[in-house]
Amino acid sequence: MSTLPPLAVRIEHLSRKFGPVVALQDVSFDITEGEVTALLGENGAGKSTLLKILAGLQPPSGGSITVFGETVTTFEPADMLTAHGIAIVPQELSLLPDRSVAENILAGIEPGNRLFPSRRRMLARATALLAELDLRLDPTIPVRSLDLATQQLVVVARSIARECRVLILDEPTAMLTPAESDRLFALMQTLKAQGTTMVYVSHRMPEVFRLADRIEVLRDGRHVASWRRDEVTPDQAVAAMVGRELGQFASRAQQRPALAAGAAPALSVRSLTGKRHTGVDLDVRPGEIVGVAGLPDSGRVEMLHHLFGSDKGDDGSVELLGEPYAKRDPITSVHRRLGFVPGERRAQGLLTTMSVAENIAVLTVKALSRAGLVRRGALDRGARTLAEGLRVKTATMDQPITNLSGGNQQKAMLARWIAIDPAVLILDEPTRGVDVGAKAEIYEQLFALADRGVAILCSSSDLPELLTITDRIVVMAEGRVVDVVDSATATEESIMSAATGADAAA
Repeated sequence: MSTLPPLAVRIEHLSRKFGPVVALQDVSFDITEGEVTALLGENGAGKSTLLKILAGLQPPSGGSITVFGETVTTFEPADMLTAHGIAIVPQELSLLPDRSVAENILAGIEPGNRLFPSRRRMLARATALLAELDLRLDPTIPVRSLDLATQQLVVVARSIARECRVLILDEPTAMLTPAESDRLFALMQTLKAQGTTMVYVSHRMPEVFRLADRIEVLRDGRHVASWRRDEVTPDQAVAAMVGRELGQFASRAQQRPALAAGAAPALSVRSLTGKRHTGVDLDVRPGEIVGVAGLPDSGRVEMLHHLFGSDKGDDGSVELLGEPYAKRDPITSVHRRLGFVPGERRAQGLLTTMSVAENIAVLTVKALSRAGLVRRGALDRGARTLAEGLRVKTATMDQPITNLSGGNQQKAMLARWIAIDPAVLILDEPTRGVDVGAKAEIYEQLFALADRGVAILCSSSDLPELLTITDRIVVMAEGRVVDVVDSATATEESIMSAATGADAAA
């Protein structure tokens, strides 16, 4: 008679309510010990709430969680880690940037006297742990000097140092390059071989089907599907997430409209030079979507900020709708109908103390005011119309923007710029951390804007995304434009070859 695999975590009839809003309802499934369980769902499906409960950041409203046979009674982060061995690597890392790798790994559990920890023993223990995890990393260097991917590995090592038995990874590759992601995946394989149980949350299907042993799906706060990886296809998993078949999303090349021959550029850039970019030339015509590709150090993000005016530069010229635009700043850009959706939502885009409606309508407040008083009714109606057009899921327009899922926050930020009727729209990482359903909706909005004549400049580290949504792609390397390719004929390999300098080397 076959024996059932041992369970690490059993979730039974779990629910969580926030006032009238039900985030989780009667969720039940098991997490098998020593395996990687992928947790899938659209933004707003309840994944973040479930992870917070598992990590002890908030209690459930009902139901129970059993970890290695013991029922959890106290939902506190310290208790979940010390008593049950559950740790989380969140999207926003919490490290001590000026302290060393060893100090970060062993913070709070330093060997030696509590007031005077032994530096020698700390370095020895951190070195041994890094070797055990096959991480070639100097334990004496400050965390501030590490790239994001390596900082993430330090957070994982910190969890393992505390004898973590269940490790939760929340969108760990959202801001990593493919090479950096591979380093994380190698560490996950090492941990799995050592018996660590992992819960992996990602919107990237190739990663899920590469790493997961089991797949669990949430939709609208409920558990709707459970499979072994070899029992399901990516299309079936996506259909369970969104509640419908999405089908193959038509690329821009397949439905590209005929652009007016010789049409004057809506945005024309010559010899633009500033932080990490030099001599950039590019044009974007009305109704055209131009992508910008490049490695993280290529200067593409800094170039976008320079164009919008949120960063200052050194040289070059910009023409907007045929008129020179020299002294650029964000306020003037708004007046001249140049929009910018930044890549760092929380740090650069969201007004975290304001409501959903206020975040959407913030750029149109002056137009909605009389005698210095905001017409609140008009503001709410306008924001609601835009939110409905982009299918922003929110219980009310008055709730804080931070209560929304990442995908709905991203759609709200796009709605903010649609409100000013942009002539040119710049976007950086438009679907970072966004699920497949919301991603398709954002693509549809960008296509609709282009069809209305908006010129769109879009930077992304997701090459399949750029090949799907753009007409042309500008490739940058070491701060310069090294190639411009037609999206209909370009490949990921050809773009990466240009971005890494392989073409020049050959």
